[in-house]
Amino acid sequence: MATITLTVSQQQLEKMYQTYQNQIIKVPNHTLFQAKTSHCTITAYLSKKVVFQGKSPEIEAAKWQSSPTMSSSKKALTSSLPATIKTLSAVGCDEVGTGDYFGPLVVCCAYVEQHLIDQLQTMGIKDSKALKDPEICHLASKIETLIPHQVLILPNEKYNKMVDQGMNANAIKAFLHNQALNKLTQSLPTYPNYLIMDEFVNEKKYFEYLKQLPKQPVIVKENLHFIQKGESVHVAVAAASILARASFVKYMNIMSKKLNFDLPKGAGSPVDAAGRQFVKQFGEAKLKELTKWHFANTQKILK
Repeated sequence: MATITLTVSQQQLEKMYQTYQNQIIKVPNHTLFQAKTSHCTITAYLSKKVVFQGKSPEIEAAKWQSSPTMSSSKKALTSSLPATIKTLSAVGCDEVGTGDYFGPLVVCCAYVEQHLIDQLQTMGIKDSKALKDPEICHLASKIETLIPHQVLILPNEKYNKMVDQGMNANAIKAFLHNQALNKLTQSLPTYPNYLIMDEFVNEKKYFEYLKQLPKQPVIVKENLHFIQKGESVHVAVAAASILARASFVKYMNIMSKKLNFDLPKGAGSPVDAAGRQFVKQFGEAKLKELTKWHFANTQKILK
């Protein structure tokens, strides 16, 4: 079995997701998706590494890069931020739930003032992907009254309606982030000097998505920076990541108790098994209400 590994740009990664959206078979941890074509299996990691593995991986890899041995990735562009950004007051933005079939999409924007930075770092505030859910919920309970923040939870029923209207996942995330930034910045005494978005799509595309919305929102642009691996740039991004994940976990727990059914996280094979049992108990209409219906899981469950 041959393997080819590429490192791609954020723009390429987004295009890959759109290209293989109907062929996604699961979403393992730390990946954007795993898809299967007639030539190979494609695993796209959040780190922007993409692995093509199978009988003819070179056919798919060639679509994305003329020379698979060369990397087209670029390091996070932080040059527009001061070298001392880690010590300055800033807003951080992050989201969770993109790859979860049953789980909602949750975004959070959090403002960390300069005098609180050391305290948060001492508490162990870091990217939520590096922590387990009990730790995340514990940390969130300690910082949610400490720092101004705005959390938005988009249930899958509304997510599906937005997809039906022609929006993809990144367009939906752009809409939610902009809405959260509007609410947070308007609640602060003064407008922040630095807004750091953990980059899920490039800056140009982000604003294109917002301009295409049927109802034109107030678009937050001033002092907004798009940074890859934003949690390593400022603790505010890590705080937003933790608060978003904690809200996601609470939502999933509440829904599980309400239904008396353990809703699984992620989009792997255990989710398919749970989905089939869910349909038996609640029916297809309820499944559509609670899931990201366009995921490949739907076809596997209904089969």
